[in-house]
Amino acid sequence: MRLATPAVKAAPVLRAMTSRSCRIATALAFAGVGLLASVASQADFLSPIPTYGTAGTSVFSIGAGFTLRDDEPGGIVAAAVTDSAGQLYVLYRAVPPLAIDSHLYLVRLGSTGTLDSSFGPLDFGLSSAFDDNLALGLDEVRQRFYLVTLPATLTADEITVSARRFDAVRDATFNGGNDLAIDSGRIVDNRFSLAATVNSTTGRLLLSGAFVVGTAPDDALGNLEAVTYAVTPEGALDSTFNSTGLRIETPPVPSGITSALGFGVATSSTTGRVLNFGSGKVSSSRFVGTVFSDDMAGAADTTFGTDGLGVVDIDAIATPGEGQANLTQLLFGRILPSGVTQLIGVNGVLQLSNRTYVSGTTSVAGVQLTPAGVPDTRFKGTGIFTTPFSIGRAPPTVLFANGSFASVFKSGPSEISVLAVEGFSVFAEDGTTGGSTTGSGTSGGTTGGSTTGGTTTGGTTTGGSTTGGTTTGGTTTGGTTTGGTTTGGASSSGGGGSFDLFGVFGLMIGAALRRRRGARLAAGV
Repeated sequence: MRLATPAVKAAPVLRAMTSRSCRIATALAFAGVGLLASVASQADFLSPIPTYGTAGTSVFSIGAGFTLRDDEPGGIVAAAVTDSAGQLYVLYRAVPPLAIDSHLYLVRLGSTGTLDSSFGPLDFGLSSAFDDNLALGLDEVRQRFYLVTLPATLTADEITVSARRFDAVRDATFNGGNDLAIDSGRIVDNRFSLAATVNSTTGRLLLSGAFVVGTAPDDALGNLEAVTYAVTPEGALDSTFNSTGLRIETPPVPSGITSALGFGVATSSTTGRVLNFGSGKVSSSRFVGTVFSDDMAGAADTTFGTDGLGVVDIDAIATPGEGQANLTQLLFGRILPSGVTQLIGVNGVLQLSNRTYVSGTTSVAGVQLTPAGVPDTRFKGTGIFTTPFSIGRAPPTVLFANGSFASVFKSGPSEISVLAVEGFSVFAEDGTTGGSTTGSGTSGGTTGGSTTGGTTTGGTTTGGSTTGGTTTGGTTTGGTTTGGTTTGGASSSGGGGSFDLFGVFGLMIGAALRRRRGARLAAGV
């Protein structure tokens, strides 16, 4: 595993995921049991967070009479996003009592996975009015969220950004209280991905996705471009970003990459750096992970990787057959105040005809890059860590402020589950392993229990005691202390720098897995 130019041998692999959403619960439940059985005294990347829900899994009901249907376009759970306090916002499709068509709803869970009855569920109306792909962005400073959608058509060329207050009413300070319609001038490839994040300092909204190179729908992965849009808090395209508010990423010629798909976006509040990450095509059967870096003005950041492009090339463990491709996707991540980047992705073999993954080959990849865009060997010795993880049809996955992450999926006719695992939270920023945590959780700033073993960095613990290590940096309040890090606190800072999540993603890991889209494409529609 390495970060190198695609000229180096190795083919990425993006593991198999089935197309039926009803298999998610079984696959994730099975994975969760295996994870729980393997958890030792020291948590690891995929260890469930013991204080989240019950042993890492939270389950909530959507209400009496409401149902989740397996045949909903784009899956049951449409998107999810977190805030700096560890709260999780979940956007899902459900059929109300006595109705036959599904609606789009938004709910919020607390930092320990409990459904927040004071928020929602917010009803956005008929789900059929929206395309399969949706994205959520959260602006905590302005107390609003962004609902980013595409029209419910295969030839969509317009992106709609709706800024809503927490009561779902349109925010009058954004585009005069109106939705912002962005005419891309190109076909938006709505079979793939749509991602959103907000810079917590400037309030700039960043969107990423995939466009078809031409002006007609195209099924070829090689005919796609990774795009990034920048939108001001006032609701207009940000002309300070590449003069138009749009950046189309073109891989440098020496890279050997002919096209790229954007799957996620992150930004730094300290430098304004913008990362668009996803997957790039090297040949008809081989793809690599891509990380495009731009400065705040939307120009290529040549201090990162090679001319602003970092390539994550992971060895293939399977040779793709006809109609398949080895694929690595970098899906979501964050830029730490130090400039270090942490990314999570999936590696496997993609079935091109229906955008599903070949069964039994999926693994999760964790990647840590230095500010210069090269592997940070302090993380797992190579900067890249992969571990097998069978997850069926992939659900939306989100990254919490402390580096842990969670997947959201249907687990019953009227139930949604959240599986939360440690992720980067068990590693210090330099990639070394932190101490383990014992005792009960933190509630309202009061800690019941003590932290033992290892060193607590990035904050002073208030309302409780810390033993067996030193505490350095800023202040951490609230939330639950897990694995030597804090989950659910307002912020964590180290080395005097603020540490909150500037790359918050409600992003479909398998956004490419569209049953309806795949069926249409396979049929030539």
